[in-house]
Amino acid sequence: RQSERLRQQGVAYVRFAVARDGRVSAPRIERSSGFALLDQETLDTVQRASPVPAPPADVAGDPVEVMVPVAFFLRGR
Repeated sequence: RQSERLRQQGVAYVRFAVARDGRVSAPRIERSSGFALLDQETLDTVQRASPVPAPPADVAGDPVEVMVPVAFFLRGR
């Protein structure tokens, strides 16, 4: 809510590990959104999402390293 009030928006790239059972570990911001509040919410979102679907068997590694963008945009306000 504070980010919304401050009109902050952007995309944070987060890297984390996914174990074969879907547990998420070691989330870290790979590229900042430019706003500390959004970056922290990105990390919190990844932690709340755990466990995630397990990586496919044909994907090598244990754990599997993943990097995803998390976008925060204001709509019509």
